[in-house]
Amino acid sequence: MSALISGLFLTACAKKVEIETTQAETSVKKSVTVGSDMTFPPYEYLDNHKPSGVSIEIMEKIAEVDGYKPEWIDTRWANLIPGLKGKKFDILFSSMYITKERLEQIDMIPYYKTDISLLVRHDSDLAPKGPNDLCGKVVGAMKGTAFAAQVQQISKERCVDQGKQEITIREFETSPQTTQALLAHAVDIQYDDAAVMTAAVKNLPDKVKITSTEQFFPTVGGIGIRKGDTATYKLVEEGLNKIKASGDYEKILSAYGLKAPTEADIAAVMNQ
Repeated sequence: MSALISGLFLTACAKKVEIETTQAETSVKKSVTVGSDMTFPPYEYLDNHKPSGVSIEIMEKIAEVDGYKPEWIDTRWANLIPGLKGKKFDILFSSMYITKERLEQIDMIPYYKTDISLLVRHDSDLAPKGPNDLCGKVVGAMKGTAFAAQVQQISKERCVDQGKQEITIREFETSPQTTQALLAHAVDIQYDDAAVMTAAVKNLPDKVKITSTEQFFPTVGGIGIRKGDTATYKLVEEGLNKIKASGDYEKILSAYGLKAPTEADIAAVMNQ
């Protein structure tokens, strides 16, 4: 009798574990929080308080094919990685460039390729074409991003090391704030993502213009997943593969003038 009771108890425990596991998997599918800095059009921004942009559309489509709805959390850039690591959200979808430093902290799934553009005031006499034209200028960039680090690198390698005047770098919390600083003559040039600068010109056609023509730091952006969270990684990766197969992925990128990274592009950033 005791053996029978023990067997029934173990069976009940096993079923409980199975039910709890199923419930946990279901909760992942039905409730996914996504952290994003929604001040960065055309990637992610608020349009009448509604999340909009290429990153939003891709994530929404990924969620749609897998049958869940993402819960968007708008936060500033500096909070993204700490928030993901602290479990404030499950995913980072905020046009984040894949770098060696970031890969040491989080896992990333590549989804687009971009480069840098330089923005100046429409009435400016400056017409910087590439990195060498930044020496001696006051350049604005977003705080805590790869942009600021890249400008510092250019200042050292292309300017100071070549006997030219260093770049004065001024950092701002968001891309729109950097553009406002440009318009207010607080900086000479804005250094930012190419698609973002194209959107700025579209919104302010009589006030700003892009003058750059040279290549800067072509790079790949990725979706951030907390290290060790293999369930969410697999969920997002599978959803992304599905929308690639359907053609929706390419359609969304093309609508914003963006390109998908090649296998070589991905290998270069993921094997840093």
